[in-house]
Amino acid sequence: MSQKLAVEVGGLSLTLSNLDKVLYPSGFTKAQIIDYYARVAPTALPHLTDRCLTFRRFPNGTDTEARW
Repeated sequence: MSQKLAVEVGGLSLTLSNLDKVLYPSGFTKAQIIDYYARVAPTALPHLTDRCLTFRRFPNGTDTEARW
């Protein structure tokens, strides 16, 4: 079973799981994607404020069917 990690982000408690799960065919894991978004957030978020955003889930990797 995958280990879970409890984190606090912006005053919210989150539980992260399946961090070793590969989400992209190139081999990027869920942990690497979370790390990337955390790093770019300070720069990206001001540009995304008050803009529409669509988030499409690919829970079993981008080479599988998406979920809305």
